[in-house]
Amino acid sequence: MVLTDCEGCICEVKGLDNNLITSGTVKVLGEDLLEIRDEDGQMPSLNLDTKVKIIIHRNQALQKVQVLAARVYISRGTALQVRDLESYAEYEQRRFFRLAIDHSATLMPPSGMRDKAGNRLPYRIPVRVKDLSLCGLLFETEREFSVGDEMRLTMTMVNNEMEVLNIAIRRELPGTNGQNAYGCEILRLSSLGEQHLSAYMLEQQQIQIRKSRR
Repeated sequence: MVLTDCEGCICEVKGLDNNLITSGTVKVLGEDLLEIRDEDGQMPSLNLDTKVKIIIHRNQALQKVQVLAARVYISRGTALQVRDLESYAEYEQRRFFRLAIDHSATLMPPSGMRDKAGNRLPYRIPVRVKDLSLCGLLFETEREFSVGDEMRLTMTMVNNEMEVLNIAIRRELPGTNGQNAYGCEILRLSSLGEQHLSAYMLEQQQIQIRKSRR
């Protein structure tokens, strides 16, 4: 990624919800590392690995805005360092691409959580994950949940390794064969977790392509 002509440019840092977090000037520290500076020390404190949107306003001669996706590396009062830089458009395509699957998984509700009918939920609940993306998933179950419920979901991915995803139910849908279906947002996905999820989705996509060619 060409970043050398971003040196000294003004930039905005936004969340993935497009809300402005901060602004400052860009310093290029490496091929995959930028620093956004604010000499007045007004930078907010952000958690390591927080995904952000970087909008770089290049100089008037270039008349071009560059938009990147990045992860927070170091956050302090006068500077914010971000890494894992990539085109925001490409990141959005990967993030929202949904893959239809039919995979067994296990929900692990918080201790003491109850369903819509007021019944205490067991610690482990088998479900079927029906589609998956980097930002969400849809699962089916006989159980009844409420929009806003947050839980953990475990499922095997690449090399049959178990992955744990933090999810929140965002919508309720009719499922198949009388099941309840729930569209969920994946919360607090780390850089490593995103890599594992991307690798699993690519593996499953390749399997589906091979089957379709038989």
